[in-house]
Amino acid sequence: MALREQLKKLSPEWGINVYKKFRYLSITALFGLFRLLPIQKNKVVICNVWGFGDNTKYVTEELAARQRKDLDLIFITNHPEAAGAPKGVTVYKSNSMKAIYSLATARIWLDNNRKESYIKKRKKQYYIQTWHGGIALKKIEKDYAAHLGKAYIKNAKRDSAMTDLYISNSDFCTKMYRRSFWYKGPILECGSPRNDILIKPKKGIGERLRKELGIGKDTKIALYAPTYREGKNNVAAYSLEYDRLISGLTEKFGGNWIVAVRLHPLVAAQSSALKYGRGVINASYYRDIYELMSESDILITDYSNIMFEFSLTGKPVFLYASDKREYDDGRGFYFDYSTLPYDQAENMEQLENCILEFNSTYYEDRVKEFFKGLVLYEDGLASKAVADKILEVM
Repeated sequence: MALREQLKKLSPEWGINVYKKFRYLSITALFGLFRLLPIQKNKVVICNVWGFGDNTKYVTEELAARQRKDLDLIFITNHPEAAGAPKGVTVYKSNSMKAIYSLATARIWLDNNRKESYIKKRKKQYYIQTWHGGIALKKIEKDYAAHLGKAYIKNAKRDSAMTDLYISNSDFCTKMYRRSFWYKGPILECGSPRNDILIKPKKGIGERLRKELGIGKDTKIALYAPTYREGKNNVAAYSLEYDRLISGLTEKFGGNWIVAVRLHPLVAAQSSALKYGRGVINASYYRDIYELMSESDILITDYSNIMFEFSLTGKPVFLYASDKREYDDGRGFYFDYSTLPYDQAENMEQLENCILEFNSTYYEDRVKEFFKGLVLYEDGLASKAVADKILEVM
């Protein structure tokens, strides 16, 4: 029986705490031991806790596509079983011995999140942070410090202090890093790698996605992707009247429609509790939301920053937020919600009206004017720019 299970039998809470402490000390000791070994100049370690996705996925694919035999590409994630990494990329489970060894001996780190506190960069290592968000609506990091806890803030400051380069997709993002991320180092303003697919769609992805999700090639897709709610264990805030939604979409835009529901990874398990009807599918476990966005015809969300990224496709975005006042009071926004360039609804009647009265010219003008103030650096070549930087450093 595993040590964790044996300790839990003695006392569940005490056992788990002892196990976590023992595990942390063991990992720290291993990392310290492996730091004594030489750094391998051709090794690039790429991390993303949620799986093979987000910014790190697209940089990894770009590096792998170059077929450089002198590159040793390692991808580390909490979900290696669903990685889907390309040929030439080795995938390891987070905190496994091989993952710890790779981090301790790699020349370059590329990450999408803060690194754990036991990970300490060596002098000849180079750390690139792509972050897992671009233009933000919800306040984060230092601007949300009162809700983060001392341990997170301490580690965030430590992580930023050892970061050599941040990747930015806009003037807004660059200023946010300077103001809110306890970071004073260089910033590469080249766009977000995960957005490349929205600007320059990849051939074959749409066909594969539709086959995997069982969506006909002529069926239009409405992507419903609400963000998560902190401290909630119910799905009330994620519910829609799907029959009414599909009816409105059909009346306004024509064709056959399906709604793909994609919950945030933090609450993906709750997706099974939602009620699905004809023309509605659960896409919460589809591995890459950016592939979903690329293939979808409209987006419905609430407070997620994907509203800004989906706008890069030129397709319609609708905001449906039945708990706007409560959410704003608890989280706080960088923008006045009412000034966002998207049609907004707080109930199904309003959402239906937004769809039926949608004006594409008015929408495009609003989005263009809004983005003008953010100064975007997106050109569909961010993955290439980051990969080029990695090879330059090596």
